[in-house]
Amino acid sequence: MPVVTLTPTLLAKACSQLSQRVKAGGFAPLLIIGIQHGGAEVAKLMKEDFPDAAYCEVRLSRPDTPQKSRGWKHRLLHSMHIWLCNVLRIVESRVNEWRSKGKEPVRIGEIRLPEDIAALLSTPSTPSNLSNSSNPSPPSTVLLVDDAIDTGATIHQARQQLLEQFPDIILRVAVITVTTPLPICDADFSLYHNRTLCRFPWSNDYRSNSTR
Repeated sequence: MPVVTLTPTLLAKACSQLSQRVKAGGFAPLLIIGIQHGGAEVAKLMKEDFPDAAYCEVRLSRPDTPQKSRGWKHRLLHSMHIWLCNVLRIVESRVNEWRSKGKEPVRIGEIRLPEDIAALLSTPSTPSNLSNSSNPSPPSTVLLVDDAIDTGATIHQARQQLLEQFPDIILRVAVITVTTPLPICDADFSLYHNRTLCRFPWSNDYRSNSTR
């Protein structure tokens, strides 16, 4: 299970490579949605490669997210050697994968898109639309972006809510890395799909002098 540190420069390169995979797959998003917080950082960099796409952010989180973001953890990890942080990352990933077996991970939050974005997605190619026009509007294409898929619970819930609200959209998922072999919702586009763990600039154990 490799651990890769993405400095801002390497992150920008990784996002550009991910954008190229989306384009190579023949997908042209009308809208890019970034999942806060890490996914939004990735999505904003990818948006540069899709200048005509609209952009917005949504938020879903684990119930324990406020506790995980406390400053003491950040300070403790910064006092450790980077190799030890790598070991802890791998152990944490294995433990979380084991704990998630047999039960569906919980995410909280309801997706509410800005009114202008919702209006953009609310022009479906319905039968009534077809009867009134020989050239109905094509379905809206949406790219849902996160930094990583672990259990897949966040992406699964976000995808499900979006499709419930806008059943006529064509939705694809893009992430930098997929860290488990069988997430409950996988990515359509990813840079890593070999259980690579990425240390992002917003990670608790990131430091500017981190090495790959």
